[in-house]
Amino acid sequence: MDRGTFIKKGILAASGLAVLPSPSFASPQGEVFDKQEIKDFVFAAHKDFEETKRIVEQKPLILNCTNQPQRGDFETAVGGASHMGRRDIADLLVSKGARLDIFNYAFLGYDEFIMKLLTDYPNLLKAPGPHGFTLLHHANVGDRGNLASWLQEKGLTETFIKGVFG
Repeated sequence: MDRGTFIKKGILAASGLAVLPSPSFASPQGEVFDKQEIKDFVFAAHKDFEETKRIVEQKPLILNCTNQPQRGDFETAVGGASHMGRRDIADLLVSKGARLDIFNYAFLGYDEFIMKLLTDYPNLLKAPGPHGFTLLHHANVGDRGNLASWLQEKGLTETFIKGVFG
Protein backbone atom coordinates (compact mmCIF):
# COMPACT_ATOMS: atom_id res chain seq x y z
CA MET A 1 0.00 0.00 0.00
CA ASP A 2 1.37 3.40 -0.92
CA ARG A 3 1.59 6.32 1.48
CA GLY A 4 -1.47 8.18 0.03
CA THR A 5 -3.75 5.13 0.34
CA PHE A 6 -2.50 4.51 3.86
CA ILE A 7 -3.32 8.10 4.90
CA LYS A 8 -6.80 8.00 3.28
CA LYS A 9 -7.67 4.72 5.03
CA GLY A 10 -6.33 6.08 8.32
CA ILE A 11 -8.46 9.21 8.04
CA LEU A 12 -11.57 7.19 7.17
CA ALA A 13 -10.98 4.83 10.09
CA ALA A 14 -10.37 7.67 12.52
CA SER A 15 -13.46 9.58 11.39
CA GLY A 16 -15.56 6.45 11.89
CA LEU A 17 -14.33 6.18 15.46
CA ALA A 18 -15.24 9.80 16.09
CA VAL A 19 -18.93 9.18 15.39
CA LEU A 20 -19.22 5.97 17.39
CA PRO A 21 -20.45 6.49 20.94
CA SER A 22 -17.81 6.23 23.57
CA PRO A 23 -18.60 3.67 26.28
CA SER A 24 -18.02 6.35 28.93
CA PHE A 25 -20.68 8.59 27.36
CA ALA A 26 -23.22 5.92 26.46
CA SER A 27 -26.60 6.26 28.10
CA PRO A 28 -27.42 3.71 30.77
CA GLN A 29 -29.28 0.74 29.37
CA GLY A 30 -32.28 -0.80 31.01
CA GLU A 31 -35.99 -0.68 31.19
CA VAL A 32 -37.89 2.47 31.94
CA PHE A 33 -39.96 2.62 35.09
CA ASP A 34 -43.36 1.08 34.65
CA LYS A 35 -46.53 3.02 35.34
CA GLN A 36 -47.18 1.26 38.65
CA GLU A 37 -43.71 2.10 40.03
CA ILE A 38 -44.23 5.76 39.17
CA LYS A 39 -47.76 5.77 40.57
CA ASP A 40 -46.58 4.19 43.84
CA PHE A 41 -43.77 6.75 44.20
CA VAL A 42 -45.95 9.77 43.46
CA PHE A 43 -48.69 8.43 45.76
CA ALA A 44 -46.18 7.90 48.59
CA ALA A 45 -44.99 11.50 48.22
CA HIS A 46 -48.51 12.69 49.03
CA LYS A 47 -48.37 11.37 52.58
CA ASP A 48 -45.48 9.09 53.55
CA PHE A 49 -42.03 10.59 54.15
CA GLU A 50 -40.27 7.30 54.96
CA GLU A 51 -41.69 5.44 51.96
CA THR A 52 -40.86 8.34 49.65
CA LYS A 53 -37.31 8.43 50.98
CA ARG A 54 -36.92 4.65 50.63
CA ILE A 55 -38.09 4.65 47.02
CA VAL A 56 -36.00 7.62 45.89
CA GLU A 57 -32.89 6.19 47.56
CA GLN A 58 -33.41 2.79 45.89
CA LYS A 59 -34.34 4.29 42.52
CA PRO A 60 -32.87 7.80 42.27
CA LEU A 61 -33.82 8.18 38.59
CA ILE A 62 -37.52 7.92 39.45
CA LEU A 63 -37.31 11.36 41.09
CA ASN A 64 -38.72 13.40 38.18
CA CYS A 65 -41.02 10.81 36.65
CA THR A 66 -44.62 11.87 36.17
CA ASN A 67 -47.79 10.01 36.90
CA GLN A 68 -50.82 10.65 34.68
CA PRO A 69 -53.94 9.56 36.59
CA GLN A 70 -56.20 11.22 34.01
CA ARG A 71 -55.58 12.34 30.47
CA GLY A 72 -53.38 15.45 30.62
CA ASP A 73 -53.15 15.47 34.43
CA PHE A 74 -49.41 15.13 34.99
CA GLU A 75 -48.07 14.94 38.52
CA THR A 76 -44.60 14.49 39.94
CA ALA A 77 -43.80 13.37 43.45
CA VAL A 78 -42.85 16.93 44.45
CA GLY A 79 -46.14 18.07 42.92
CA GLY A 80 -48.08 15.64 45.11
CA ALA A 81 -46.17 16.72 48.21
CA SER A 82 -46.83 20.37 47.34
CA HIS A 83 -50.59 20.21 46.90
CA MET A 84 -50.91 18.07 50.04
CA GLY A 85 -48.95 20.62 52.08
CA ARG A 86 -46.11 18.19 52.88
CA ARG A 87 -43.14 20.53 53.20
CA ASP A 88 -40.99 17.78 54.72
CA ILE A 89 -41.45 15.55 51.68
CA ALA A 90 -41.08 18.43 49.21
CA ASP A 91 -37.82 19.48 50.91
CA LEU A 92 -36.51 15.90 50.70
CA LEU A 93 -37.32 15.68 47.00
CA VAL A 94 -35.88 19.10 46.19
CA SER A 95 -32.69 18.17 48.08
CA LYS A 96 -32.42 15.15 45.78
CA GLY A 97 -32.80 17.32 42.65
CA ALA A 98 -36.53 17.37 41.94
CA ARG A 99 -37.52 19.77 39.17
CA LEU A 100 -39.94 22.44 40.27
CA ASP A 101 -42.87 24.11 38.56
CA ILE A 102 -44.88 27.25 39.28
CA PHE A 103 -47.19 25.39 41.70
CA ASN A 104 -44.26 24.03 43.73
CA TYR A 105 -42.76 27.51 43.88
CA ALA A 106 -46.06 28.92 45.15
CA PHE A 107 -46.18 26.27 47.87
CA LEU A 108 -42.52 26.66 48.87
CA GLY A 109 -42.71 30.43 49.30
CA TYR A 110 -41.12 31.97 46.24
CA ASP A 111 -43.68 34.75 46.29
CA GLU A 112 -41.68 37.39 44.40
CA PHE A 113 -40.82 34.90 41.68
CA ILE A 114 -44.48 33.93 41.28
CA MET A 115 -45.56 37.58 41.18
CA LYS A 116 -42.93 38.39 38.54
CA LEU A 117 -43.85 35.35 36.47
CA LEU A 118 -47.56 36.17 36.56
CA THR A 119 -46.87 39.82 35.74
CA ASP A 120 -44.95 38.70 32.66
CA TYR A 121 -47.36 35.86 31.78
CA PRO A 122 -50.80 36.75 33.17
CA ASN A 123 -52.51 33.75 31.53
CA LEU A 124 -50.74 31.50 34.03
CA LEU A 125 -52.87 32.97 36.84
CA LYS A 126 -55.68 30.49 36.23
CA ALA A 127 -53.60 27.58 34.98
CA PRO A 128 -54.65 24.26 36.51
CA GLY A 129 -52.03 22.33 38.44
CA PRO A 130 -52.10 18.62 39.20
CA HIS A 131 -55.69 17.37 39.56
CA GLY A 132 -56.94 20.93 38.97
CA PHE A 133 -55.46 22.52 42.10
CA THR A 134 -54.66 26.18 41.46
CA LEU A 135 -51.88 28.49 42.53
CA LEU A 136 -54.20 29.81 45.24
CA HIS A 137 -54.55 26.33 46.69
CA HIS A 138 -50.77 25.89 46.70
CA ALA A 139 -50.23 29.28 48.33
CA ASN A 140 -52.82 28.42 51.00
CA VAL A 141 -51.39 24.99 51.89
CA GLY A 142 -47.93 26.54 51.95
CA ASP A 143 -49.16 29.16 54.42
CA ARG A 144 -48.25 31.94 51.97
CA GLY A 145 -50.88 34.47 53.07
CA ASN A 146 -49.40 37.45 51.23
CA LEU A 147 -49.16 35.50 47.98
CA ALA A 148 -52.70 34.16 48.42
CA SER A 149 -54.02 37.71 48.91
CA TRP A 150 -52.10 38.96 45.86
CA LEU A 151 -53.48 36.11 43.73
CA GLN A 152 -57.01 36.96 44.84
CA GLU A 153 -56.46 40.64 44.04
CA LYS A 154 -55.41 39.56 40.54
CA GLY A 155 -58.68 37.66 40.15
CA LEU A 156 -57.89 34.09 41.17
CA THR A 157 -60.66 33.01 43.51
CA GLU A 158 -60.75 29.26 42.86
CA THR A 159 -58.58 26.80 44.72
CA PHE A 160 -59.69 23.92 42.52
CA ILE A 161 -60.86 23.76 38.92
CA LYS A 162 -63.27 20.85 38.62
CA GLY A 163 -63.44 18.77 35.46
CA VAL A 164 -60.40 20.25 33.74
CA PHE A 165 -58.91 16.78 33.21
CA GLY A 166 -60.82 13.71 32.21
